[in-house]
Amino acid sequence: MEKIYRYKLVLGIIIMLSGIISAAFLEVEASISIILISMGLVIFVMTALRLFRRGELPDRDERTKKLAAYGITYSWLLTLVLIMVLYWVEFFKLAELTAEVILGILLFFMIISANVFRWYFMQKGDIE
Repeated sequence: MEKIYRYKLVLGIIIMLSGIISAAFLEVEASISIILISMGLVIFVMTALRLFRRGELPDRDERTKKLAAYGITYSWLLTLVLIMVLYWVEFFKLAELTAEVILGILLFFMIISANVFRWYFMQKGDIE
């Protein structure tokens, strides 16, 4: 196991434990403990999945960088379409959208769509 994976796994455990300790022994707002536990769990699980899925293949090479760049580009273009749709939803008063809601929708949409496009291009093999 490479050092970077070991450090990330330990970091995830430390963040989770700090969230658990803060929830059990400190008088802090509950959302802070929940955020720490969730963040540590995500770091730990994502690192473990990446470590076990990687196998003998390199973590990054020219092809994976190219596919990730195309995935982000397609995600960005699709986000422009989503912004236009949200504009029309607000213009026709179909829903009341606050700035927080719109930013949250855009953030999660970009993260999810970039990973979906990257996964799709990885399954496909290459961009043509």
